[in-house]
Amino acid sequence: MNDSINVVPTPKGWWRSGENCFIETKICGDFPVPTAAFIEDARRRGFEFSEGEGGICAVFDPDMEKAEYKLCVSGGQVRLQSGGDEGAHYGFATLLQLIKKHDGRLLLDCVTITDRPDCAYRGLLIDCARSLHPLPLMKKYVDMCRLYKIKYLHIHFSDDESYALPSKEFPLLPTPGKSYTESEIASLRAYAASRGVSIVPEVDSPGHSTVIQKAYPEIFGDSGILKFTRASIDGMSRIYREVCEMFPEAEYIHIGGDESRLGWWLDCADSEAFGRECGYSPDDECPGMTSAEYLMLRYLARFIAENAKTVTACGKKPIVWEGFHKVTNSMIPKECSVMVFDSSYQLASSLIADGFSVINCSWLPTYVVTPTWYYSEKECFDWDICSYGTINDSSPYRDGMMRMAYSPLMTGGQLSSWGDTIEKSFNSPAEGRSDEFEKIRRRLPYISENTWNKSKRTDFETLSDAIVTSERVLTELTM
Repeated sequence: MNDSINVVPTPKGWWRSGENCFIETKICGDFPVPTAAFIEDARRRGFEFSEGEGGICAVFDPDMEKAEYKLCVSGGQVRLQSGGDEGAHYGFATLLQLIKKHDGRLLLDCVTITDRPDCAYRGLLIDCARSLHPLPLMKKYVDMCRLYKIKYLHIHFSDDESYALPSKEFPLLPTPGKSYTESEIASLRAYAASRGVSIVPEVDSPGHSTVIQKAYPEIFGDSGILKFTRASIDGMSRIYREVCEMFPEAEYIHIGGDESRLGWWLDCADSEAFGRECGYSPDDECPGMTSAEYLMLRYLARFIAENAKTVTACGKKPIVWEGFHKVTNSMIPKECSVMVFDSSYQLASSLIADGFSVINCSWLPTYVVTPTWYYSEKECFDWDICSYGTINDSSPYRDGMMRMAYSPLMTGGQLSSWGDTIEKSFNSPAEGRSDEFEKIRRRLPYISENTWNKSKRTDFETLSDAIVTSERVLTELTM
């Protein structure tokens, strides 16, 4: 009996009950959306399914969790059980990796698999603000996420370079030639939903917001960071409400909050005046920092908190980058999940101690900046959701990595690909996006392995062998 199975990520439990068997290309069951997606994707792999009994049957099991599934191949039939659509999507993704053709017929190993994810958050970030990715390419990333059971596709829609979403609230906001249309967003939403992938739209503020200021300086200012004023905060509230309405299926809305150039606020009389209205005096003190630094940190925390409250009021969960200081943790709503990427601002441990859920987006090894900055597949395999690494020379990490004790507030991790150099370092943006796609497809399976499973269930060589098989499947799905 083989001691491995060619499924990525590695299932929690599996055993073989025989050699293999032919399966009729008939399908029936209780999950119409996951089933329809499987039929379409199986067709791309060369299998034509029709409705009917005697082949694959997907069954709702009320005793199972919604993300859990059991797949049983035996006696020439396949039975897929799950407690919900989510688990059915995962079961069908596993089945897509297992099916093979022999003499023109569908052949499967006789195997039983029981599986469920350990981490609730398993993500991939694509930066569409620095380089607008064509809709067909974004759908390929949905296919990649679906195959590797990555639940969240985080799309960075705004930055200093462009605002890539349509907007009725602020018609001047979308960057000409670098933004999606309403129909393109609707198409991407529908495609992702059909494959069990949830989009996490991000509009970054108050930093990384030059494009917002250029469009409406009378509201947001023009000084390198959004003004800290009631008008500016209310303007962002209108934007986030619009984003929430644009993505009704979205569970999370990302509100940014990173790498803000806070010093600009000290030279803004309007920001200081609003700060005083909020009760923040330039003379207030905090041990270990100047009064000016303390003032700016409270401005930032208040800005983030206001944005988070808007998102929460729309029935969504806010996500924010680790960009605020621990002295202001009490100002940030605990509904915010925090993506920890650099730890220049504070460690994951201090966020967890103050009750925040954290998502591991550690620069090392989960960042890709094509063509020059990326980490090996082995480094991605060695990583886990408790391990953090950075390129920051002043980091408190030792030897480039710090491993922290596991906490239930560690909800998962993400591979993040940034588009800073796609428009600058290649002969064409299309060439850059192609290079990015290849780098992501080689690394995402290892990140998937380590977010689906908190603890290692296989070794690097065995997983890499399984990925060879899943890569062939992905090629057929995305060609």
